[in-house]
Amino acid sequence: MKDAIHLLLLRNETNKFYLSIFGITLLKLCYNEYMEMIDKEILDCKLCGELEKLRCNSLQIGKSKILVLGESPSKDGWIVSGRAFYNLDGKLQASGKILNKLLNILGISIEDIYFTECCKCIIADRKRLRECVKNCRSILLSQLENLDFDIILPMGQYPSEVILDRRVERLKDIIGKEFRIKIGDSTKLVIPIYHTSPISPLSFKGNEPIFKDLKSKLNLL
Repeated sequence: MKDAIHLLLLRNETNKFYLSIFGITLLKLCYNEYMEMIDKEILDCKLCGELEKLRCNSLQIGKSKILVLGESPSKDGWIVSGRAFYNLDGKLQASGKILNKLLNILGISIEDIYFTECCKCIIADRKRLRECVKNCRSILLSQLENLDFDIILPMGQYPSEVILDRRVERLKDIIGKEFRIKIGDSTKLVIPIYHTSPISPLSFKGNEPIFKDLKSKLNLL
């Protein structure tokens, strides 16, 4: 991402002039432009065919040190509302309510986290999830590079596979365990969790001990 920002700054003499005067402000503007470039790349991508996808706000910027990584957008969620975990009526969806309850253990809420989906399209056929998630991996890593978070919580099997870059045969073998990965110049702590879908009996009770343990880790960061 640094290279992309560098190219944006060097695009013309005006940019270089304002960089010398305003510095951080211009860097922020260029970062926003870089994210717009990624959103355009998402819209133009046809690797998974002509599937409906997020048209804007494909990344929620948080103020905590945690990024939650979802599977793919739900057809009645932020793909229509523009807000992660909320429907068009502004109500928190069921999976969001469970995640919010878990985040409350840490003293934060959904509004405080970084969030994105590892797959940017609506995937109606779950048999295609592994394939589509893999297609989105390069875009995902571009989105996450240089963001100010320390911990990634991938929700379920496919988000865990894509961020760890390995096939997961049994989700229970990695749930709650700690992994270290490099994204750009930064090392991130990855702790896979169960998806917070209400259809899963482990969405809360399986994740609760992970979040209680995470609370003590956050105090050490």
